[in-house]
Amino acid sequence: MIGRASAIDDSFEPPGWFKAEGDHFVVLYPLSEDEDTAQGILNHAEDYYNDIADDIGYSRYHNFWTWNNRVKIILFEDHGSYVRQTGQPPWSQGFASIYSELFRSRIIVSYKDQPNFIEVILPHEITHLILHDFIGFDRPIPRFFDEGVAQLEQKDDSLSHMDVMARLITGGNIIPLQDLLTYDLQAHKNDAKSVSIFYVESLYIVDFLIKTYGKDAFKEMCRHLRDGDTFEQALKSSYYPTLDSMQTLQEKWEDYAKQYL
Repeated sequence: MIGRASAIDDSFEPPGWFKAEGDHFVVLYPLSEDEDTAQGILNHAEDYYNDIADDIGYSRYHNFWTWNNRVKIILFEDHGSYVRQTGQPPWSQGFASIYSELFRSRIIVSYKDQPNFIEVILPHEITHLILHDFIGFDRPIPRFFDEGVAQLEQKDDSLSHMDVMARLITGGNIIPLQDLLTYDLQAHKNDAKSVSIFYVESLYIVDFLIKTYGKDAFKEMCRHLRDGDTFEQALKSSYYPTLDSMQTLQEKWEDYAKQYL
C-alpha cells in the first residue's frame, strides 16, 4: 500500500498551513479554511489510536506519542503535489515513515480529498506505527503479520470476502504459511496475482487467530514478539497446545475458511 519515505520528515511544517493538535497526533493541512476537516481527521486518528493500541496490547505498557513525540499527519493539496513533494510513485496513496531507512520519524503522509484516507489509509498506517513501536523497530516482524494486522484495523469491507479466500484454498492457490513467513513483496512486485493473494491471506490469518482464540492470546503473541521470539515461537507460546506449529495453524485455518464455501 505504501512506498518509502522521501524528503518529508517530522520537521516538515510549511508556513501558512493549518495545524490541528491532539494528544497523540498533529494534523498539517494546506488550507486554513478547512479547519473543520483537519479537526475531523485528528478526531478519527485519536479514536483509532485508542482502539488499535488496545487491540495489540500497547495501551497496557506505553504512553508514547505525546507532546514532542506526537505523530504528524501531513496532507498535501492534491495528488500531484503529494507525488512531487514526496518522490512517491504515481500509484501511491500515502505512506508512513515506518518504511523509511532509519525509522527516525513518526509521520503519515497523504493528500487532501484522498477518498480512502480516513477509513483505510489512516487506520492502516497508524497500526503499522503502533505495532512497530510496541514490538520494537529492531525486531523482525513477518511482513504478512504486519500487513494482516494493519488491514484488520481498516474500516472497509475487506473482511467480507471469506468465500474468495476459501476458493483460493480449495483451488490450491494460496501461499503456504511457512513460505508466507519470508515472503518478499519487493521480489514479487510484478506479480499482481501473488501480491493480491499475499494481502488477502495475511488479513484472514490474523482475523482467524483473533476470532477463534480471542484477543488475549493475540496480545500475548505480540508481547512474545516484542521480547524477541520468532513468529513461530510466539505462536507456540501463546496458543499451545492448540497451535503447536505453522503447519497446524495452516490446517486449522484452512478448515475454518472452508466453512464459507
